[in-house]
Amino acid sequence: MNKKRKGIEMKKLLLGIAVLGLTVSCARWEDTQKDWESDTKGLKRTVQIYTLDGKLLKEYKGMIRLRDSDESGRISLNLISENNRRVTIDNAIVITEED
Repeated sequence: MNKKRKGIEMKKLLLGIAVLGLTVSCARWEDTQKDWESDTKGLKRTVQIYTLDGKLLKEYKGMIRLRDSDESGRISLNLISENNRRVTIDNAIVITEED
């Protein structure tokens, strides 16, 4: 009887680990899909550019692709809804929101 109970508990534990693994994998997969969509065709976004002292410089809305440079801190916006116009931003605070 005791061995049977341990076997059932082990199966429950393995099932729990499998469910947890699938949940994490699904979230990671959704993130990967969103990154791919953003990199290839852009996302509908609102992007606000602020000076370092907090004043709003510019706001962009529409289908926008973002590229950031880890080394320099520059951000490049590809404004798809404005004939793929490219804007490069340096030394500013950039806030992006998906619409």
